[in-house]
Amino acid sequence: MRRTTVAVWAALLTGVVGAQPAAPVLRGVVPGWADGAGSVGLLLEFPGGDDRRIQAARGTLGAAGDLTLPLPDPARLAGSLVPLAEWLNLEPLGCVTRSGKITLGDPAAQVFPLNELRVAAAGRTFPSVGSIVGEDLWQPAMVLNTEANLLDGQPDMDGRLRFQRVVFSAADVTVNGETRCVPEQAMPERLSVELPLKTGWNVVQEDVNYPGEDAERSLTLAPADTITVWQTR
Repeated sequence: MRRTTVAVWAALLTGVVGAQPAAPVLRGVVPGWADGAGSVGLLLEFPGGDDRRIQAARGTLGAAGDLTLPLPDPARLAGSLVPLAEWLNLEPLGCVTRSGKITLGDPAAQVFPLNELRVAAAGRTFPSVGSIVGEDLWQPAMVLNTEANLLDGQPDMDGRLRFQRVVFSAADVTVNGETRCVPEQAMPERLSVELPLKTGWNVVQEDVNYPGEDAERSLTLAPADTITVWQTR
């Protein structure tokens, strides 16, 4: 499968005065897209626990590579939320010693990380929202993920990585502080966090720096209009 990088703009559309606020929309573009118009979908795990997925949102991918995905209502994400502390990996395993402290405004805070999207091949369309789809019915389908290193190919960036991930927060919650983990064999890691998450969709930026004695990892909140970069798996 041809590797394609996708630039996506996460924007919250606001309605006119007196009208009901519009749903948030993920807008983007696929640079160099030449496979014709198609559809893009956000799939959630089916509650039955098998390999099926249920479609939570459906958007369009134009012939010119323009991408539009209305994001799902928060009620549709209720069964797919995960603990914020677990998603941020605030307490990595294997630390022989740990110092410092990271404060989580609400230890029970939950989020939905938008880790991947499915893009149908040219000429294919997804079923209407809410229908249950077997994995085999989605093949061949391009999978987009958020593991693209934004610093890849830039000069003087050896040992440095940067990722940006779209995440839904069920409530306002602030996470901040700094810790240092010294494992038995691997490089020590210093983690700093400054995340004032807002209810709704956020873009979390992770920066990693390896050249020093410690691996340094920082988590910050990117601006709401940040262009996030996706890639095919």
